[in-house]
Amino acid sequence: MSTIAVLTPSIGQFGECRKLKFPASFSYTDKRLKGHTIRTSQVLDIDICELLCYQEPNCVSIDFKYEVRSVAGGSSYNCELNNSTHLGHDQDFVDAKGYVYRGAEVGSYEVPLQRNKRISAVISMPFTDYKIGIRIGIRKLAAWPRGVNGCQDIKMKGHSKGDGMYWLDPDGESHSNAFLAYCDMTSYNGGWTMCYTTDEYAKPRTEVKYNATFPYGTDGYRTNCNNIKFTEIMFIDHQTGSKAYFTQRDQTPIKATGNYGNRGSAYGLWDRVLTDGVGASSNTHFVYQLLVCDHSFFSGFFVSGYTDSTDCYKYCNTWCGDSSSPYFRTASTDLRFSGVAFNENGHRALSNRLISVGLR
Repeated sequence: MSTIAVLTPSIGQFGECRKLKFPASFSYTDKRLKGHTIRTSQVLDIDICELLCYQEPNCVSIDFKYEVRSVAGGSSYNCELNNSTHLGHDQDFVDAKGYVYRGAEVGSYEVPLQRNKRISAVISMPFTDYKIGIRIGIRKLAAWPRGVNGCQDIKMKGHSKGDGMYWLDPDGESHSNAFLAYCDMTSYNGGWTMCYTTDEYAKPRTEVKYNATFPYGTDGYRTNCNNIKFTEIMFIDHQTGSKAYFTQRDQTPIKATGNYGNRGSAYGLWDRVLTDGVGASSNTHFVYQLLVCDHSFFSGFFVSGYTDSTDCYKYCNTWCGDSSSPYFRTASTDLRFSGVAFNENGHRALSNRLISVGLR
């Protein structure tokens, strides 16, 4: 594991860098440091646990439990962040089967920053096999995967390491704006940037921050899809394992930013390419439309059949009285349209069920 330097103050301010290193000599199997935990999270793997420690100013060791917690879309593990190491705490450093303890050699150094002076850092991210540069000010680091629009870019450029968390940088300029997202590299040839998972409501315009306590496939997973250009959208029903994806007819890339609340006609007509799982063969004759909403009535991504018999495009708050076509939506704030629809008509109240949305 390489060293990470993390800038503690905001960009462009005076401050110091915090440096952590987890040496092999400070790693122990079936051991745990008790009584010093400052934060507990559920994570996808031990490397993300270390990353959380880097980001927590008072963290200097971790306890990671290799006990699988089954969740929809994968498994998660227990990660404990500690404010002490095992050194000097022999009475708290106990046997704990199934745990891995890793302590950090902690070193701090001050970097006197003049205004407009740049410093840089490199993070080794083993779980994506990327080396990532953090740009501060205007300095550019060649190691950064610049202009990564989404998971599709990663796959097409040959950097895919399978399903999992990756760093994305859609604007390709302000590297400090990069963020973590779960990439589905398997479904329908892969390359899907997963936006959110919910069993009720979602607000993708503002709920954009990944939280390691809510890994992909669990209620609460969120990441930033606002600037991902896409021509295809996928819905996953975690209750049945069914999946469906849609492609835009004219293949003109769009992105959610700047388009929230517009009527479906802004995005053209869409075709359902394929549906796997329960109900896969039903309702295949429809032409579809897409809504990207941030309205008090409904927010999120919404695909439904275009009711061409009345030449009616839906708005985020007006659904043309469509009680026949299949819907793929989360809940409205109106109780008449509560619940979640996956490949069923949603112009009525439905039960809650866990679904995810991905773009490519």
